[in-house]
Amino acid sequence: MSSQELTQKISKSLSKTLNKDRQPIKRQLDRLRSELRKGKEVKEKLLNLELKLKQSIEKRNARLESFPVLEFPDLPISAKKDEIAELIKHNQVIILCGETGSGKTTQLPKICLSIGRGAAGLIGHTQPRRIAARTVADRIAEELKQPLGQAVGYKVRFHDKTRETS
Repeated sequence: MSSQELTQKISKSLSKTLNKDRQPIKRQLDRLRSELRKGKEVKEKLLNLELKLKQSIEKRNARLESFPVLEFPDLPISAKKDEIAELIKHNQVIILCGETGSGKTTQLPKICLSIGRGAAGLIGHTQPRRIAARTVADRIAEELKQPLGQAVGYKVRFHDKTRETS
C-alpha cells in the first residue's frame, strides 16, 4: 500500500476512534501529509500511526461491547425515550423540560448510552452541588447494576470516583 493510500485509509477511519485520540492522530496525519508533499519518506511513521489508530478503534469497540443492559423504569420520560434519542442523535443541543421526578436526571444518560454515546468518550452530567453529583451517580450506577466507579463515576473538587473506562 502506498503512503498516499495509507493516509486516505487513516483519514477515513478517524471517526471510529476514541474522542481523546482523534485530534492527536489527525494532527500527526496532517504533519505526515505535509512531509509527504515535500517528498520525504513517511511510510514507517504512517504504519506506526495506523497502529495507534487501530488500538484506539479496538478500545472504542470494547467499550461499546461492555455497555450494560439498559432497563428503563416506569417514569414519564421513559414513554418518550425513543423520541428523545432521535433528537439527541440529530441535534447538538436539546432543551428538555419536565416535571420534578419525571426521570430527566437519571434517564437521559441511559438514553445517550442506548444510542451508542459514551463509546468514544464520556457522557458528562453536571450537578450544582457535590452531594447531588454523588447521589445521581449512585442512582444511575444502581439502575445499571454496576458498582460506582466502573461504568458510572463522579468527579467533584478533591474527589475523583472515575476511571478511564467509566
